[in-house]
Amino acid sequence: MKLSTKLTIYLSIAIIIILSVYGYLNVLSRRDIHIRKMKLEAKGIARTVKVSLERTPIAMEMNYIQNLIDAVEEYEKTLGVIVYYPLKDLIFYSQSIQGEFEIYLESIKNAINEDHSKEEFGYYKKNPVFLYTSPIKDEKGSNIGGVTVLQHLTFVEKDIKKTEWSILITTLLLIGVTVTLILFTTRRWVSAPLSQLEDGIKNIAKGNLNARIDLRRGSEEIFDVAKAFNKMAVDLKEAQDKIIQEAKTKLELERNLRHSEKLAIIGKLASELAHEIRTPLTSIKIFIQSLEKEIDIDENRVEDFRIIKKEIDRINENITRLLNFARPEEPQFQQINIHELLKDTLNLLMAKIKKNHIQLNLSLADPLFLMEGDPRQLSQVFLNLILNAIEAMPQGGILTIHSSIKTDPGSQKEFFRLVIQDTGVGIPENNIPRLFDPFFTTKKEGTGLGLSIVHALVQKHQGQIEVESEPGRGSSFILTLPVRKEASWEDGKNSRC
Repeated sequence: MKLSTKLTIYLSIAIIIILSVYGYLNVLSRRDIHIRKMKLEAKGIARTVKVSLERTPIAMEMNYIQNLIDAVEEYEKTLGVIVYYPLKDLIFYSQSIQGEFEIYLESIKNAINEDHSKEEFGYYKKNPVFLYTSPIKDEKGSNIGGVTVLQHLTFVEKDIKKTEWSILITTLLLIGVTVTLILFTTRRWVSAPLSQLEDGIKNIAKGNLNARIDLRRGSEEIFDVAKAFNKMAVDLKEAQDKIIQEAKTKLELERNLRHSEKLAIIGKLASELAHEIRTPLTSIKIFIQSLEKEIDIDENRVEDFRIIKKEIDRINENITRLLNFARPEEPQFQQINIHELLKDTLNLLMAKIKKNHIQLNLSLADPLFLMEGDPRQLSQVFLNLILNAIEAMPQGGILTIHSSIKTDPGSQKEFFRLVIQDTGVGIPENNIPRLFDPFFTTKKEGTGLGLSIVHALVQKHQGQIEVESEPGRGSSFILTLPVRKEASWEDGKNSRC
């Protein structure tokens, strides 16, 4: 059974008992008031009759006495009046009183003998009545008779019944309203907040650590519980984020380690292979050049010799790139205007950008911003990334380049952030983890070394490069570099946006 239901039941029972006792006491009080009112009416009539009779000579005004009694009888709540003079044995009574009334004469005699008024309850023809008896005195103060007023109790009972019903209905209404208020209050201020607490706990149990309890009503204690719950959820969320971040960092370190090991093996093989290829290739090139000078070459063969020399140069260029990848030089840090370096790279590629019908959106931070880096290596990074973006949009598109300067709130170190975004074909999700692997490429004529070299150069600058892509909608390469070479991109994780 829910707490709100229990509270409603217990409080309702208590309220019902209290209001029932109040109603019962109220009925007794009203009954007493009605009876006292009835007694006062009977006393008033009796005293009025008594005063009138004490001023009237009996022998001369017998008709007056009877008329007076009959007049009193006309009051609906009065059953009748009996007047008794024992010395002359005269009895006067209302026409409404029929039959024997010796019992009433006894009350008058007792009042005369005891010389004081009397009150008592009795019955007249099985109907309850109230009798008020008072002695009648002469001018000397001697008791000469008595008068009894019989008052109907049925009217009092009717009034009492009405009062009881009125109190009962009022009590029931009060009970109903009170129970309704209790039910409404417990649901609004107890049940609803507790339900919110229950939902929050269920959400936490399901793993939704972003769940919060926003109470708008409730007791102070429930508000304290909600605050404690929200704090617990925040602490759990922070702990979860910390664990996830640590796991990501560990995964990134493991990936970089595997990548470094792979690069070391490939570098060694590439160096040996380049040496084995370049030596005979140089000999071939010298032989072709000597042969071209020593013999008369047919005009039909001139083009063939030109193509042979061009292909030898292309192979030699690829070998040079392979060697650069295998043994990348350490960056020569110096103060550079990073945006001027980026613009110079764009100027080299502007003809290709226009030829491919690509719209350039350039949004750079402070144009005079200076940072530390190797201009030659960073130019190579920009060149490869922008060329990738251009080649991803063979049918044209939009090339967006945006830069910003971020400051880590904790270390106060600055970081340069560059986003190169295209609207090209995009990269399949399963290819993104292998994008910076050596010799991985999706291009027909690609060597798969461009992005690997970019990744290696960025790491040499203690930076980071990330990729976001959606097939059919384009890709974004996000480059983060420390402004000062002693900083690391890991110091600025919190400042990236």
